Amino acid sequence: MNMKELTLSITHYKVLHTVASLNDLSLYPNQEGVYKILSGVIDDETKEATSIPTFGTLISYSSKKICHYILALSRYEYLKNIFDPQTEELYLEITPKGRHELELFLQKKKTPYSKTIRINKPTIIKITKK
Repeated sequence: MNMKELTLSITHYKVLHTVASLNDLSLYPNQEGVYKILSGVIDDETKEATSIPTFGTLISYSSKKICHYILALSRYEYLKNIFDPQTEELYLEITPKGRHELELFLQKKKTPYSKTIRINKPTIIKITKK
């Protein structure tokens, strides 16, 4: 079976760049971790990753949509799963093929992404009426 090569979109590159940036910090995300970085979620897990170039660049994407991009990148061997015996879970690592593609993309683009800073607005506030 000969699969047609995957045509990478800006979103594919953002996913690759996110995984590569985390891997460079010796951090290995699962799909939810990639989603949290791309959607700009700041919590205990992501606070040291807020400086990653892709942080908060896909805030309108659902977790399921990001998952589809990750699956395609894994299927075409741009990303691979690595097993962590401590948690007994699979985490993502960029492959040499994925890193090569990402480097070619980044050489062509001056500022590849636009960041949206999500301001956490309160969902419940107290208003004292006079």
